[in-house]
Amino acid sequence: MEYNWQFSQKSQCSQDDKRECLGLVSELIALSKVARRNGLLSLVPYAEKNSSFLLRKGLQLVVDGVNPQVTRDVLESYILSGDYNGKELLERCIILEGVAAIQKGMHPKVAKEFLLSFLGEESYSVFEEEYEDGEKDSLETYLQRLEDRAASSDLESRLDNIILKLNNDEIEKFLMEINTGDLAKAIKGLGGQAQIRLFNNLSRKAANALKDVIEELDPMEEAEMKEARDIALDILADLDLDLDS
Repeated sequence: MEYNWQFSQKSQCSQDDKRECLGLVSELIALSKVARRNGLLSLVPYAEKNSSFLLRKGLQLVVDGVNPQVTRDVLESYILSGDYNGKELLERCIILEGVAAIQKGMHPKVAKEFLLSFLGEESYSVFEEEYEDGEKDSLETYLQRLEDRAASSDLESRLDNIILKLNNDEIEKFLMEINTGDLAKAIKGLGGQAQIRLFNNLSRKAANALKDVIEELDPMEEAEMKEARDIALDILADLDLDLDS
């Protein structure tokens, strides 16, 4: 599909129609999370039962291991043969790109940004209000589960103790220096109270993003975890703290 000016004109529809498309975006993001967490074959039940013909067909091609370009070509042919306009065209193109994102293994957050771009700027805030408010409870529940968790190794206990001694300004400086991927790897095995201190010094959006990264981490080798913890300790050392006190 060519997303050009002609497509823009042909896919014009009302804000109410675009609002109805948000549920489809949410469904595709949920499917991408399932696929990243459990593999493409975990989509088999969705491929068999989905009410949308095009989405069902796309998922079937994905779980059958069809080449991504062939999957796109098949779905595009179904769309073009229908000569759709307005909401009908918009929905089908969102399905096309959602399936492609799933098959590529695109991160759900990146897929969300791409799919919502079809619906315009006004739809973004509506999506966050209607479909992502549940993340607040999800974050609270996640933090509650952390409360009594102990550090899982001696090195993590050391990092744990250092973080608990930091004041909020020092924690904020640390969080500004470390990237999200290294932070997620470094703190995954920390005690619950240390993790909570870090989360509490992040904005709601950043805290949810960090939680998502932690939950999506693949099982790590000890060397990989140690490398991330060493990066965290080096950053803390650069803050001129007495790490051995």
